[in-house]
Amino acid sequence: FRAARGAMLSEVQLESSHGDVGIQLQEEQQHLLKSSSETAMHRGVNTTRAATMKRPRRHVVKRTIDSLPLTEGGAGDDTEMLLGFSVKQRKGGHDPYRAPKVALAIFLLVCSIGGYQGFNEYGSNGAVLSSSLSSSDTKSDSSAEAFDLEHRETLLNVPPSESDISGQERNIEDTPVVLFNENIEVPWQLSGLVNVFEEPYDPEKNKLYLWTIPRCGSTSIRRIASHCLGLTMASEAGKGDARGDSLQVVEGDRMKYVNVDMSNPAGIERAKELGVGGWNEVDLVSSSYLYDGAGIFDPDHKGYMIAMFRHPIERAVSLFYNLRSNKAYAEQMVTLSTVEQYSRSSLVENNWMTRFLSNSLSGELTPEHEAIAKEVLRTKCIIGLLQEKAESMRRLEMLFDLKAEKSQRRYDCQEKLWYWDWPGKNRHEPVSEGSEAWNRLYEQNSFDIRLYEYARELFKAQGKLFQTGITEE
Repeated sequence: FRAARGAMLSEVQLESSHGDVGIQLQEEQQHLLKSSSETAMHRGVNTTRAATMKRPRRHVVKRTIDSLPLTEGGAGDDTEMLLGFSVKQRKGGHDPYRAPKVALAIFLLVCSIGGYQGFNEYGSNGAVLSSSLSSSDTKSDSSAEAFDLEHRETLLNVPPSESDISGQERNIEDTPVVLFNENIEVPWQLSGLVNVFEEPYDPEKNKLYLWTIPRCGSTSIRRIASHCLGLTMASEAGKGDARGDSLQVVEGDRMKYVNVDMSNPAGIERAKELGVGGWNEVDLVSSSYLYDGAGIFDPDHKGYMIAMFRHPIERAVSLFYNLRSNKAYAEQMVTLSTVEQYSRSSLVENNWMTRFLSNSLSGELTPEHEAIAKEVLRTKCIIGLLQEKAESMRRLEMLFDLKAEKSQRRYDCQEKLWYWDWPGKNRHEPVSEGSEAWNRLYEQNSFDIRLYEYARELFKAQGKLFQTGITEE
């Protein structure tokens, strides 16, 4: 439009070259040129402003850091730093967190290996003895076996093996009970009892002390001692005659006994004050209260402890049937018609032997109580087993023979009372192992069951004491 307008003005200027017309056209031409210039300037400003304005973005696909284009020598080489690391480095596959991750992985691996080795070292102690046979390092093997033997006694409280680490015989009677790497000492209250493996039985100085465990054959032994052998006893037999300020021998019902009551601590204290332990007329002392009973003896007249043992669950079942026939417990037993009901009741015993041997008749039992009970048996008690009636009686006879006369009537009497007409006999069905009643009685007698197994080992070891004579060194 401007070009056409200019061309027309030029023709008019050429044709009107005179006077006012020419001047007028010239002024009009200048005005048009000025207007055109201003219009162009105005459009340039608008164009620049429009260029600087952002338009809405549509259909834009978001791009990840990995998709950003980088060129050699471009800004991406030194200016593109996203999230603290170069995009080019990220694009090239190098992970700046790789070093910390690797360090963490190594740390966890080392900890896992160390923990596994520590656990494996502790848990494999049970296999030390077998693995040591194939090892070439004898010194290392001996140390490992010693560690195993020590910890079996310390942590498990079980009898040590019959052989030590050198292959020689390891005598249970010479091995003190160990708890937490310390030897257990016998309580001082039992100092009045003989150490059966160190001091031979002397009938002139020692008195037989029968520790009575219910339903284990103790009543039969008392009957044999009194009825068959004619020995004088200090037991609960003198309960009805426990009076007076002096000791007396009472005869009645084919037996001889002293006028003391050894069935309770008060009666035992009276017997101690009267000097039963040192009185020569007494041959046999019997009581369930081990510690109180041991207190009646003195260094010059020590007690020689003997006891009969039975499996704790069998003993508990026998006690149940005995209580059912006992009139004193008729009211309490009326609702207890089965062993299982008895095992759930308050009448059931709880680790009777462990409690009396450790002098802890109430409260919770601990491994220390069990260890004390074992050490008392090891050092102070001649073991008899109801399961081994013949051998147990043979050993007791060697003790009784030093007190009683030998005769055929005596042997017939003791055979009758010991094998087929024992007192308190009751016949009943045994409880099956694994039954509910068995399991509950096991829970109530877990300490006693371990103690019984220990007593069985001692019974074997004490056989040597009765090979040539109990009084020989």
